[in-house]
Amino acid sequence: MTKNLFFLLFKTTKKKQHSQEPERSQKLAEIGAKLRDFREKESICLEKVAVVTMIRRELLHAIEEGQLDQLPEPVYTQGLIKRYAEAMGLDGAEFADIFPIEQAAPRSTAKLSWQDWPQLRPMHLYLFYTFLIIFSVNSLSQLMGSSVTGKSDTRTEQLALQQQELARLAAESERTAAKNQKVDTYSALKAASSDKNLDKSSNKPVMVSVTFKEESWLQIEVDGKMEFEGTLPSGTQRTWQAKEKLVIVAGNAGGVLIAFNNGQPEQLGAPGVVKEAVFKADELKPSEKTQNEG
Repeated sequence: MTKNLFFLLFKTTKKKQHSQEPERSQKLAEIGAKLRDFREKESICLEKVAVVTMIRRELLHAIEEGQLDQLPEPVYTQGLIKRYAEAMGLDGAEFADIFPIEQAAPRSTAKLSWQDWPQLRPMHLYLFYTFLIIFSVNSLSQLMGSSVTGKSDTRTEQLALQQQELARLAAESERTAAKNQKVDTYSALKAASSDKNLDKSSNKPVMVSVTFKEESWLQIEVDGKMEFEGTLPSGTQRTWQAKEKLVIVAGNAGGVLIAFNNGQPEQLGAPGVVKEAVFKADELKPSEKTQNEG
């Protein structure tokens, strides 16, 4: 009797389930379209939803496309829909209720003894599985926080950006230090390159050529304007021109040779002495001034 009753219940359930196929397909298509539209509006990729919900991407795609034949039993499918909707921040229960599942089988007029009840235990598993899904979704929603809405970055992305910013600042500091160490040499090379193209036949009445026998600090003032200040290495040759007055201050006068208006090079002063020389357009020789002797 128990066996016949179970067969009758199973046959009735399958018949009713088959009759509900068109309705399920229609409802699934509506639900899937809404979930897909909301996901795309929030710019959330399907792979991220799969990670959050722990549902395979193929099943999520089947829900969005209304592919009922690619999904498990209706009661399981209803649970998947609920998890998907809640992961998007929507009312999962409302979406799940739209999808019809198998209705409870009508009670038989025949009295069932306690031996018949074990046949209904699979339904208990369905309920337990649904409860487990709800609990998992709620826990994941709390862990994911703002990342579920797609409106803020994850903690991992924030840490990565911070590390990139620290690396950029360290590299910038290193480049600045290297630039400060080489600034004098760079200025000398740049000025020397400019001197190669200087027109020697310029009509400016004051022209001074400077040759460095030894490394020395040098300051050049042309017509009242500071033209150069820095340390130049041994072997450097430089030329400056002025309309009225050119002032040269050398930190090591003994290591500097001066040639005024293409004249013979002469040593500016004694080694280790800071010396200033002023060249004017109306003077044949410069006026000199010793500032400090080493």
